[in-house]
Amino acid sequence: MNKILLCGNPNVGKSTIFNLLTKSNEHTGNWTGKTVDIACKKIKNTNFELIDLPGVYSLNSFSPEECVTRNYLLFEDYEKIIYVCDASNIEKSLLLLLQILEINNNVILCLNMVDELNKKNIVLDVKKLERILNIPCIMFSAKEKNGVNKLLDLLDDSYSSNYVFNYSLYLEEKIREISLLIKEPFNNKFICYKVLERDNNLIKEINDRYNINIIDDDVKKYLSAINSEFISDEISIKLNDLSNKISYKVIKRKSIKKLSFIDKLLSSKIFALPLFILLIFILFYLTIVLANYPGELLSYLFDKLELFLLNLSTYLNLPTIIYEPLIFGIYRVISFVISVMFPPLVIFFIFFTYMEESGILPRIAFNSDYLFNKCNCHGKQCLTMCTAIGCNACAVVGSRIIDSKKDRLISILTNSFIPCNGRIPMIIAITSMFFVNSNNKLLVSFIVTLFILFSIFISLLISYILSKTLLKGYNGFFILEMPDFKKVNILKILKLSIIDKSINILIKAIKVSIPAGLFIWILSNSFIHDISLFNALSNILDPISHLIGLDGVIVLAFFLGLPANEIVLPIIVMGYLGNSSLNSLIDNDTIKNILINNGWSFKTALSFILFSIMHFPCMTTLLTIKDEVGYKWMIYSFLIPFIVGVSILFILNIFI
Repeated sequence: MNKILLCGNPNVGKSTIFNLLTKSNEHTGNWTGKTVDIACKKIKNTNFELIDLPGVYSLNSFSPEECVTRNYLLFEDYEKIIYVCDASNIEKSLLLLLQILEINNNVILCLNMVDELNKKNIVLDVKKLERILNIPCIMFSAKEKNGVNKLLDLLDDSYSSNYVFNYSLYLEEKIREISLLIKEPFNNKFICYKVLERDNNLIKEINDRYNINIIDDDVKKYLSAINSEFISDEISIKLNDLSNKISYKVIKRKSIKKLSFIDKLLSSKIFALPLFILLIFILFYLTIVLANYPGELLSYLFDKLELFLLNLSTYLNLPTIIYEPLIFGIYRVISFVISVMFPPLVIFFIFFTYMEESGILPRIAFNSDYLFNKCNCHGKQCLTMCTAIGCNACAVVGSRIIDSKKDRLISILTNSFIPCNGRIPMIIAITSMFFVNSNNKLLVSFIVTLFILFSIFISLLISYILSKTLLKGYNGFFILEMPDFKKVNILKILKLSIIDKSINILIKAIKVSIPAGLFIWILSNSFIHDISLFNALSNILDPISHLIGLDGVIVLAFFLGLPANEIVLPIIVMGYLGNSSLNSLIDNDTIKNILINNGWSFKTALSFILFSIMHFPCMTTLLTIKDEVGYKWMIYSFLIPFIVGVSILFILNIFI
């Protein structure tokens, strides 16, 4: 049975078209990265099998989805490719299509969502697009089921595009030279420039599949004199330039669409930034006000369950060496993570997802592009920053929407400067204890918003420094058409925010919290000369910690809180009280008295909050970075915010 590949960017209707052609009911979605696995089904009444590849933006090695799609295109047997794009935004889709045409020119271009063309006052010259690319182009509407029969008819036709484009003279020469060194059949143009880019993932894939190492001594010697970052920049520039030129030739606008009153405000040079700040303030105010009650309820329930588990352990005559590590170590850490993290996480994501689905968030990114360009980073980094407030690990995955390798790495390396929902509760708590009256939630929200704005400033500053030092190169092309405002489905918002986002993040946090809870208990219950290992380590760190306005207990708590930032404050309270396990977090006034009795002042509180903003990412984020871009950049992402935080606090405590 001949195979047909279904390719395209995320959110262009691939899964819906798959269901139409196969008469199946595969789950569909409209969020980035929904399609992770490969779906395979027979196209009804044909001899073709349809393979739905993961939605990607490029054929790099930035993510598992990109690797899966690229490897299938390069190494598997198939008849032809159906490439799906958003007809009203083909410029963005052309980037991936041009890369695919270098691998296989037997492509059908499926221009989906044509019903959006009239709404956006766009005229698309399909005949001209066919002439330029020399591939069949179909106007398709998955919603109205228009174009299905024509697409099925084309599956039996034979055609082959002769569209060829050349890179710069320098790059074409390098591709030709490396092709003479690489063994056949792996010396095609696409693999050659991936070798020049030092795409180790692709090289390893060839080695694993065919037991052939295409990087012999001659290739190594040749590559040693090549600047791979320059090669990547040249390719990005060419692909973006071609996409821009083709879309300019085939797209015309009937008339300039009048902006709505809200769009005028959000795109205004005067009001856009203040409105963005106001949205952040409202988001935090609602999170602070609404998260207290479910958090207190969960804490109460976990306390009752702990008492039950203790009584059960006593009743069963379990040895203390068994139940104490499990209850006082692992259980208490997990209960802290859930009761402190989950309520604000859910509330934040409900409002955040609403902004995302309604069209508010894309407008923020659209109108902040100028500011981000000034900082030598990508406009879409604004979207990853907004996502980081919910979860830094999600922001790392979300950075796949950035097509430039350099810009994506900058986004990943600086995203931990934006405090996530694991750190924001700590910032809120310390703010309400040392800066303002905790009952004044408006003022607390205002000050927390100022800290978030400071974190954005630091993130942009470090992005600029990285773009001039470690990650020099071409700035990626930013394509983001301002979408229409949409009515949102509340049930869909709740599902996306609670199940697909919050619960998935919580599960990851719990997984890394289990060994952390056990380790903290061991440190607190292992003694050397009548002093616990916890206190011994904090005493060692104490002199150095005072240089940055903290103490040994605080710094040790941050390191022990590496699995989940939510447990940092409970560890500090445990250390000060000399307890052998984490305590149930009591009210803020009691915690404040404990902190003050152990030397805390306004300066300590300020240093603590700034260090919360500028320190290493949590373990979940680090592991996500490792999966996305490798160990090297995971180490950088640990060191950069930590070094910046220590440096700024050291300077701050000299002058305060």
